[in-house]
Amino acid sequence: MKKCPNCGRILHDDSIFCFGCMSEINKRQEIVLATPKKVFFKAKITTPIIAVALVSATVFGVYTYNNNSDKTTAVKKSTPRSTATVTTNTPVTTTLPPVTTVMTTTTKKREPDKAALASDIAKGAALAESKAAAVTTTTSATTTTTTAEEEPQPQEEEPVEQETPAEPEYLSADGASQMTLDLLDYVNPLREKYGLKPLRASGQLDECLQKSLYQMDDYCQGIGNVYEHLSEVGLPNNSKIRQFTANNSCVSDYDEAYTELFTWLKNNASFGLSYGDNLINGLEDYTYLGVCFFHDDIVQERKDHMWNDPDNDEYESMPLYQCYVYVMK
Repeated sequence: MKKCPNCGRILHDDSIFCFGCMSEINKRQEIVLATPKKVFFKAKITTPIIAVALVSATVFGVYTYNNNSDKTTAVKKSTPRSTATVTTNTPVTTTLPPVTTVMTTTTKKREPDKAALASDIAKGAALAESKAAAVTTTTSATTTTTTAEEEPQPQEEEPVEQETPAEPEYLSADGASQMTLDLLDYVNPLREKYGLKPLRASGQLDECLQKSLYQMDDYCQGIGNVYEHLSEVGLPNNSKIRQFTANNSCVSDYDEAYTELFTWLKNNASFGLSYGDNLINGLEDYTYLGVCFFHDDIVQERKDHMWNDPDNDEYESMPLYQCYVYVMK
């Protein structure tokens, strides 16, 4: 038996893996083999072989010649002829191919003990199962305790109809100007055709516009900062108010000026001062509409002190009535 060098767990001698710390015990080592060397044998026996070959050839030639001579004499006798001996000195060279010897070394890897490996795997699986069983037991106990502590659910009660909260005061149209009401009567039916919610009148918004009038210069009046008067008229401080359009009339008669400016507002309801503003098919985020129609007293005072001369173009072009259109959300 041996111990794991990392966690000290007792392992088999053939174990290659520790299931306690999940580390490898015997790491594989690669054996580097030397490069085989080629061995060459030189042919050093060339000369003796050549000599033996020459002697063997001479003996064989003499034996063959004598044998043929005896057969010819027995068949037919003839006059002996002179015999000439021919000697050939031709060197014979024999070259042996080089001999190469290759040495190969084979190292067998020691196979691990399968029985020891199977034993380690079984122990690891048993340990994992025991831990899982302990967690399951704890969870089941907690679930049982929680279920026991739950209170019975009460029976569903019938829904009680709640009264709709009263609308804030600034939603009221009381105190709204006549031009505001007339413009809403024209705009809202057109908005309904486009599926938009109708705009509403607010007496507090129109009052805020009236309180915001101030003398712009020595020549006319205008609407200043409307946010300074929100609390005075009862509007929320987080209200968002902005101007939609404005125009004026040089007519001195109230009814004529009213008709002129209202006609102009209807014709220009789709065109605001800001790009894309449209009272008929736009401004979905806004809820209230207010129109401030007033007589400019500063212009009237200047006109009263001016000589009415037919050749005086300024006298006839002085705007006595103005109207401002605002939206609020």
